[in-house]
Amino acid sequence: MSIVYLSGSPRKNSNTDYLLKITLSVTSGQFIKLADYRIEPCKSCRVCQKLGKCVIDDDMCNIIIPTLLKADAIVIGTPVYFNNVSAQTKAFIDRTWCIRGRLRNKIGGAIVVGRRYGIESAITAINAFFLKHEMIVANRGVCGIAFKEGEITKDTESINAAEKLGERIKELERMKNRE
Repeated sequence: MSIVYLSGSPRKNSNTDYLLKITLSVTSGQFIKLADYRIEPCKSCRVCQKLGKCVIDDDMCNIIIPTLLKADAIVIGTPVYFNNVSAQTKAFIDRTWCIRGRLRNKIGGAIVVGRRYGIESAITAINAFFLKHEMIVANRGVCGIAFKEGEITKDTESINAAEKLGERIKELERMKNRE
């Protein structure tokens, strides 16, 4: 099974990365830090509707989209910024418009870390992304409570939920393979 883990946190060694890597340790896969890549925002030019691909020549088109298309599962993690996903995560989400219909039936998992407010909005945004692409949502999502670097290590509930997300992804993949 090929799984890609996408971190929308701009911070190095972020709390979001920590939870993503816990889930990754259960399933294995590839970790991508969106802030390390050049991802231009969607220009809403709609040329992708005619060509079937985005015309922006950046890392999103050249590296990340091909990785998504090969993956069996996609796990997106983000910190909460202004009661929603980070700018890096939102740019990523918007730029997948050009591949709509091509992520169908892949498994999706959400991991969000915040201080308390906005976690539900960010989870909803990620799960809406999965549903828009007709993906299989693994569960409600993992919600971590943290702010300062390393603070997430004290949130045992989110650590356990991140492990359970990994187990759920493996379970869903086994079910898909039985079909």
